[in-house]
Amino acid sequence: MKKKINKIIKYILKNINHKIIFISKDSTIIEYIRTKYSSKFSSETKFFTIEKFFENISGLKILDDYSILLYFFSLLKKDDFVEKKFHDFFNWGPKILNDFQKIDFNMINIEHFFSSIISSEKINKWSFNFLEQKKLFFWEKIHKYYYILQSQLLKKGIAYHGMLFKIGISRLDSFLYHNFNTKIVLLIVDYIAEYEKILTKKIIQQGLIYHLCEKNISISTLEHFNEKRILNSKTRLQYDNFKIIGVSKEIEQVKIVENIICKLMKKDQKPNKILIIPGNNNLTIPLIHSIKRKLEIDISFNINSPLNDIPIYYTFYSIFQLLLNKNKFSKFTRKDVIKVLSNGYIQKFFLKKNSILEKLNLKKNSDFFCENLIKKYLYKNNLWIIFKIQTNNIKMILISIIGFIRKFKKLLITNSRKHFLELKFLFKLEIYIQQLRIIVRKTKNLYLGINDVFNIYEQFTKTENIRYFRKNRKGLYITGFIDIFLENFDVVIITSFNEGVIPPSHNNHSLIPFDIYKKLQIHNINENFYFHHLTRIIQFSKERYFIYKNHPDEINSGEKSHFIHRIEIISKIKIEKIKKSFFPITSKRLPIVIYKTKSIIQCLHKLINKGLSPSSIHLYNYNPLLFYYKKILKLNEPEKIHYKKKIGKIIHKILKILYNPIKESLMTIDCIHKMKKNYEETIKEVLLEKEEIIEGNNMFFYYIIKNYIENFISWDEEFIRKGRKIFIKEIERKVSAKLNIGSKKVNLHGIIDRIDEYDGKIRILDYKIGFSKIKEINISLKNIENIFYDVNHAKTMQLLIYVYLWFKSSVFKDSKKKSPIIGIVSPEMNRNNIFQVPINICHTKKRNITYADYEINVLPFLIKRISDILDPRMPIIEKFIDF
Repeated sequence: MKKKINKIIKYILKNINHKIIFISKDSTIIEYIRTKYSSKFSSETKFFTIEKFFENISGLKILDDYSILLYFFSLLKKDDFVEKKFHDFFNWGPKILNDFQKIDFNMINIEHFFSSIISSEKINKWSFNFLEQKKLFFWEKIHKYYYILQSQLLKKGIAYHGMLFKIGISRLDSFLYHNFNTKIVLLIVDYIAEYEKILTKKIIQQGLIYHLCEKNISISTLEHFNEKRILNSKTRLQYDNFKIIGVSKEIEQVKIVENIICKLMKKDQKPNKILIIPGNNNLTIPLIHSIKRKLEIDISFNINSPLNDIPIYYTFYSIFQLLLNKNKFSKFTRKDVIKVLSNGYIQKFFLKKNSILEKLNLKKNSDFFCENLIKKYLYKNNLWIIFKIQTNNIKMILISIIGFIRKFKKLLITNSRKHFLELKFLFKLEIYIQQLRIIVRKTKNLYLGINDVFNIYEQFTKTENIRYFRKNRKGLYITGFIDIFLENFDVVIITSFNEGVIPPSHNNHSLIPFDIYKKLQIHNINENFYFHHLTRIIQFSKERYFIYKNHPDEINSGEKSHFIHRIEIISKIKIEKIKKSFFPITSKRLPIVIYKTKSIIQCLHKLINKGLSPSSIHLYNYNPLLFYYKKILKLNEPEKIHYKKKIGKIIHKILKILYNPIKESLMTIDCIHKMKKNYEETIKEVLLEKEEIIEGNNMFFYYIIKNYIENFISWDEEFIRKGRKIFIKEIERKVSAKLNIGSKKVNLHGIIDRIDEYDGKIRILDYKIGFSKIKEINISLKNIENIFYDVNHAKTMQLLIYVYLWFKSSVFKDSKKKSPIIGIVSPEMNRNNIFQVPINICHTKKRNITYADYEINVLPFLIKRISDILDPRMPIIEKFIDF
């Protein structure tokens, strides 16, 4: 990236004589240009991040999120909320502020937004008790406080991020008008949010825009941003030199990284050309220890560490637990006291040779300690500041915590280099508690207790970060996933590449319902933002290792990131699974067992009357407990749509649009030519919907979908050119039929992707987007039962159920239905083409399935599988999933 920046600056120095303002979202880029080139420009040249630029033109200053949260709290009136809601502010307040940021960043019409969400809430909370109901209308109050908060912040000349950018955009035209002789140079690196698109379109009229991640550096034009833009194949990333590794435990990733680096060092790889990106900050310290101490390799790092990832966080966490239980029991629990006094920082800096722990351990006759006993041992110790806190007095709680922090700082500051992170933590915490103390002092009738202070502490440490920077030109480089680096690297190693980590899951950080997100097109900036960073990392590296944990635990679900799934589809990479764990897994948990009660059986009967699909049977095979959650309890998560499902739905929709005009007719070369002519435009229309530009996820999807559709049409074309006759009977046909199981009638249903006649033979085809490693599927008679129970045979089971629907559904008019051939249409592994995987029953190749054969060899096992699901004597037993 440095070469590109240097090339741009040389061009500007040579060709532009105006006053110049350099702007970039990333401070690393601005700092690099300022440091290297400021002496070559006039003194009037300015260097801004976008944030600082908007501060400059708006006259406002950014206030950090946690300070905004406290200020927001100080504005609330208790009477506006039900009591529980008011006291629960530090749980819902951060989410509301996050939602304010989103609607401002997306430049959403405020009145339209609140009108939609308030209407939705009123419908959901409607009742006959109007007076009580009115107080429950939460979003009406939030509507009012959105304007109150912004009004009060404006009076003070401060703003939160989204507010600053929205106001900055509104004042941009005036700034540009008064500075028409100034040339603005905007350097773009990653995903462009809505406000940045507006900024770009305004600046481009009297400035220069450069996208540093594009292959060729050129000045962007207004048309470039206005058109419905699709990157051409030349800018497509090359997904080679990848290795994806799955391990069973989080900490095992450190050992994998260690082994990779050892192999690289044996090949004389320069350490400063290796980049490590810990997806999860919990692995940063173990990785640094492993590389520096074990491998004896120098390290350079630039890491943004959340406060709750720093060890000293747990010191204060244990102190708060002590005070929370003191408030609850009016005395100290033995467990809490021992935990606080055993803490490493407390032992090292406050107790030293104090024998209090030994003395307290001798008193094992009680689970509690009284305050006088603790006072006896700690009265002259600085720890007494904590133990003597009266938990019902908010002013004394805050004064005491501040006093303790100051004592702690004095002890650490004697070796500030060694305790850099701890001191940063204490400085930030002290400022925050001071801000809270000021609010408490100024606000009348504010009732806060130790529980509130603890919630504030948790929220603060979760959202606030410390930037830790150390430079070593020869050292291996460690940085965060979204941090900008200017160098190119030979090797990139990313750890914790799990779903919910990369990209992080922000589902719990918003109170806006999913339907409002969709209706108002509030974009998931997080998803596209992280995807752009991934493409940038790939673009500026030669060899890549992505490591993920494939077993669930308390850290994450153990599911690989959907970004890895995408790369697998495009690159056909095989995943290496470490089968022999470095740390053996021991699970003592027994599976959950749910016995079928009358209500569960009633729900199952409702389900079979409404309709049982192959996917429902597969879900039961995969994990009966998930079937219970989704089909019986209806605990679906509609907002989580797996990327593979999304691509599959889009492909099915496009094929339906393309092939529908030739339904009930023979396929010809003219039909093929027409589809070839129209398919790209159809893909864009389906992908774009109401968007103007294909970008982020959709840009990635575009290449996968285009490749599949192109190959699919070519697959049909090859047959037509060989003189084969293909008559399209049905496309995406919904079908259903009754199946008698004892006294019960089961309504089987499904959507058949395609039914055609191939040289007079009926084919029932199912489209799959995943690569097929096999040329055909042969099923022996003794293995047919397993088809309906084994999750690995889901595709075959689906087609065998479709055969029953073909014969029995009233949808198909033929009185004497021909016996069909069944097959899967799928991309072929390691080849850029589509092919049909035929499914042969009883190893008789190319044989049509007659209903007589089906009734004898297949149908009994389908009936048995559904009977087992319905059987009241067979409980629902959780299946542990092997990742």
